[in-house]
Amino acid sequence: MVERLKEAIERARQERARLQGETGPGGAGPAPRPGAGTLPATGGPRPPGLPWATLEALSLTPRRLQRNRVITLDRSDPAHVAFDVLRSRILKAFQDNGWSRLAITSPTKGCGKTFVAVNLALSLARQPDLRTLLVDLDLRAPQVASTLGLAERRAIRDFLTGSTAPESYIRRLGDNLAVALNTERVRNAAELLLERKTASILTETIGKLAPDIVIYDLPPMLVSDDAFAFLPHVDAVLLVAAAGETRAAQIDACEQLFQGNAAFLGVLLNKVEDTGSEDSYDYGYHYA
Repeated sequence: MVERLKEAIERARQERARLQGETGPGGAGPAPRPGAGTLPATGGPRPPGLPWATLEALSLTPRRLQRNRVITLDRSDPAHVAFDVLRSRILKAFQDNGWSRLAITSPTKGCGKTFVAVNLALSLARQPDLRTLLVDLDLRAPQVASTLGLAERRAIRDFLTGSTAPESYIRRLGDNLAVALNTERVRNAAELLLERKTASILTETIGKLAPDIVIYDLPPMLVSDDAFAFLPHVDAVLLVAAAGETRAAQIDACEQLFQGNAAFLGVLLNKVEDTGSEDSYDYGYHYA
């Protein structure tokens, strides 16, 4: 497994360098860069011709969101404040470094990384001067669509292999949140993520939509090599840990995998019981 991880990351690095050479600013690598896809210091006019308005719009059902603990859309749950604070800190870090691509992952299954990715994306969507793209890249166990309460069947392989054009595949929630959903498990997920075509499609999509921030919901780091294989194509990583479940050794193992591959923003501690309420959660986080 160790040798396979080394080979995977080296292939991904080579592909990132190739894409950067072909596309210039806005390539898939983690180096700071100006231009389309970086966060604006202040709101300003958008480049003409961006197809956001042509993306098919989706509507969300509040009851389903409440059932899935999606709390940042209507902000009726006081816990949404934690995500708004997280949003502000991430935006500050991204502005300071010229980043635009954020990966959200966890050490193991069941930590709530998709829950965090969705709530953070919806919190970002309330910023009128920012556009956010959320991509479900947990190819073995996609959960973004179900977390949002959306039942439409989507096969992201069609998008990542170029069978379906980005503007036909990606859907829009509101004016400034786009989502690349998936409901079909993908065999050979790591190989698909390492395909040259996959990196080209994602780069092309970002070039067309020019989102200010891209959130990739990645698989757990210690379950397979899928997330590790994709690290060269992100700027920074947020690790979601589960209180009472995730071990310190697992967090350390993930941090070692991040070193030299993407900036590690820190750990968000999920599933913290709130003793002040019988049926509630609290969301704490700290930065490395």
